[in-house]
Amino acid sequence: MSVRWIGFALLALLSLHVPRAAADPRDPVRLRVGTQAIDGSRYMKDILALGEEIEKRTRGSVQLDWVSGGQLGDETAMADLIARGKLDGGGFSETGLVALVPEMAVWRAPGLFRSYEEVDRATAAVDGAVRELFAKRGLTFAMWADLGFSQVFSTAPITSVRDVLHRAAPWIALPLDGTLTEAVTSGRARAWTMPPLYMLAIGTRKVRAMSDLRYRYVAGGLVFSRPAWARLTSAEQKTVLAVCHEREPRIRASWRKETERGIDALRKSGVVITASSETERAAFADAASKSREAQPHEPGLAELGAEVRAAIEAR
Repeated sequence: MSVRWIGFALLALLSLHVPRAAADPRDPVRLRVGTQAIDGSRYMKDILALGEEIEKRTRGSVQLDWVSGGQLGDETAMADLIARGKLDGGGFSETGLVALVPEMAVWRAPGLFRSYEEVDRATAAVDGAVRELFAKRGLTFAMWADLGFSQVFSTAPITSVRDVLHRAAPWIALPLDGTLTEAVTSGRARAWTMPPLYMLAIGTRKVRAMSDLRYRYVAGGLVFSRPAWARLTSAEQKTVLAVCHEREPRIRASWRKETERGIDALRKSGVVITASSETERAAFADAASKSREAQPHEPGLAELGAEVRAAIEAR
């Protein structure tokens, strides 16, 4: 019997005894991710496409199982589930992001941004700092998104920006959550601020007018918990981040266009879009700036805010 034949026979015998778990590829990593996005909406279509691209690029080894429509509770509840290890991640607006990382409240400042160009410069400038803030809390910030600008709505005609902001005062500082939604739908709020697409989602029966003033910007983002992220190999993590990086500008552009379509839909539903004058916008910007300066300068929040303002002012 030749040495070569003995070698082949030995290899054949060994292959018969390889454990099945070692011979088969590992099972896909399925990440359960929550969102307030409603099935069929532009938001949901885009994030489902993101998940499909991740699955394709990882050859099926990473799959996102989206739980849509607020089935897991509001964003604060979803953030709590992530903190307790009951949820792998979430697509959040500012409410959930702030619940996870309080410094993200910097984006809530009224009048901070005037345009999407300023938003894009700021998010690019502080991207590394924001990812580090999330990492310190055991989270992975995978990508930016946004819900557009929060604008002022009213149950009565808008005669001036100053008047409608005065009427909105009791609700103007509320986060985008159930408390604000209930105040609007019940009729308790006479004026309030909210992104146009939120207004469409909860119904326009109570609203008569909207100011074109961009009161404040509403940030968004995709976040994963550390235990969930650790289930991915290094190569899979890089692939997921690469897909998010590539899709981020496309998703933001898609959602911004959806906001414009939403404003047009509001107009067609009978909501009067009231134009603000240059004088009114300048007065609002000045008052907003003074208001930000008067706020307590909390550590972390003040530093991030300074970086954001520097990026806005850069040309």
